[in-house]
Amino acid sequence: MQLFFGLLLTLLATPALVWAAHSYGLLDHPDDRKHHQGAIPVVGGLAMSFAIAVCAMLQLAGDDVFWWLFVATSMIVVIGFLDDWKGLPVLVRFAGQGAAAWFVAFFAGVQLSHLGDLFGFGVVALGSSAIPLTIFATVGMANALNLSDGMDGLAGGLALIATLFIGASAYLSGMEMEFDALLILGGALIGFLFFNMRLPWQHRAKVFMGDSGSLMLGLLLGLSAVLVTQGEGDALPPAAALWFFAIPLWDTVSLMLRRMFKGKSPFHPGRDHLHHILLRAGYSDSQVVHFIHLVAVASGLVGFFGWRWGVPDAVLFYGFLALFSLYFAGVRHAWKLMRLIVPLHQHGRPHR
Repeated sequence: MQLFFGLLLTLLATPALVWAAHSYGLLDHPDDRKHHQGAIPVVGGLAMSFAIAVCAMLQLAGDDVFWWLFVATSMIVVIGFLDDWKGLPVLVRFAGQGAAAWFVAFFAGVQLSHLGDLFGFGVVALGSSAIPLTIFATVGMANALNLSDGMDGLAGGLALIATLFIGASAYLSGMEMEFDALLILGGALIGFLFFNMRLPWQHRAKVFMGDSGSLMLGLLLGLSAVLVTQGEGDALPPAAALWFFAIPLWDTVSLMLRRMFKGKSPFHPGRDHLHHILLRAGYSDSQVVHFIHLVAVASGLVGFFGWRWGVPDAVLFYGFLALFSLYFAGVRHAWKLMRLIVPLHQHGRPHR
């Protein structure tokens, strides 16, 4: 029922917010970096936030952690909304996100207390570093998903895939409250994708999630991963959880490194994401989104079954780093790889 109500409320809230967006100018206009057509309402995140808040209040209001999460999530949504509406300096955005993450880590106790047997020499306990690393991880995840929001259905699909894997892990770990919360989140995402995904009856997105949505989703998914990986017994190890977020993490870290190697700011805007590279190789928008989603599912399965089959944490972690190294080398020399890719896709046309 949680999934259904999250879905239903998002479906009901979105049309009303679309009308408000046109009335108050909360629209995303195309420019040199954005190839969508026309002004698109940036209210998907607000619709999901509304649905999640209402459902969570009805289902989880008796839990103290919920209220701290509610306040922190509200902070993130407000920051994202202001950035969508008027634009905020990078430092202000990061300060607000850090404050929200600190709020949950300090007052609600949602912290990375350990990283599992990450290096193969025993469990890595964080001690006094728990709160700073929790803030770093959750803010990093929020921005990784934010930077992945570049095509119709892409970031929403990646968030839904991660939600499904974390939800399954919570269920198998006996974490009922976390599982219920993730069902609500999954329902809201499905409702949003009805308006954002390219479907047979919908050739382009009618709504974007905006920063209010991508930052909110990234924060909630990051904190959900923290909660599930810090459980007792056969809880999901942090090394396995990395695989649930592989695509946004690989893409974000690699593009920041590439920009720094070129002497640019890691936050410098550009068209150097994975989806931009695939578009230039001649694949269509839908093909790019489906391919990236497929890779995200495959990487998630590695982490999930690695955990269920008892693969050592260190093997999962070093394997994650090894594949990231290959990914980084590939995108850094994408122009060479495109000489091989394009002939295999003669029927595609470079996207403009």
